[in-house]
Amino acid sequence: MSRKRRLDQHRSDSSLRAHRPRPHLYLILDNIRSLNNVGAIFRASDGFGVRKIYICGITPSPPRPEIAKISLGAENSVEFETLEDTAKAVWILQQQGVKVYAAEQTRESRSVFEVDLPHPLAVVLGHETVGVDDQVLHLCDDSIEIPMYGAKHSHNVATAAGIILSEVRRRWRQLGDPPPWER
Repeated sequence: MSRKRRLDQHRSDSSLRAHRPRPHLYLILDNIRSLNNVGAIFRASDGFGVRKIYICGITPSPPRPEIAKISLGAENSVEFETLEDTAKAVWILQQQGVKVYAAEQTRESRSVFEVDLPHPLAVVLGHETVGVDDQVLHLCDDSIEIPMYGAKHSHNVATAAGIILSEVRRRWRQLGDPPPWER
């Protein structure tokens, strides 16, 4: 079995792929403190076709060498905007008709594998230890969580981003061919 490509090669169609239509899928990073997590979230966002990342509060933003090292340049292919107030990012997207879900364990949260995942959609990812800010949580349209089967109560925020984005894109493949964002 041979690999599709080597690690030191770049996709020959990368410039075309960077400019193709992306779904109305957004991430809002609420006070994430780790540069490594931000870099990994950018990398997953590029891979799953996120349209834009809102970087809020204390979350570090590019350009930073620590982010670029982990993202492998994905911070150059995913649009991002830095806002001081996470609530403003939620409000902006809701005004555009985007449903905003918090990735947070609440009394009302439902499994990401069982909840309806509408298009367009934004997901708020919170601080590594305290999660999504309470004020922001109350502004969100719903909350989703990832079922846990081990001793820990949650995944790392970058891991959670990858799991959620993978499930969203898996479900959205069922929306038709071509998908709504390419029509």
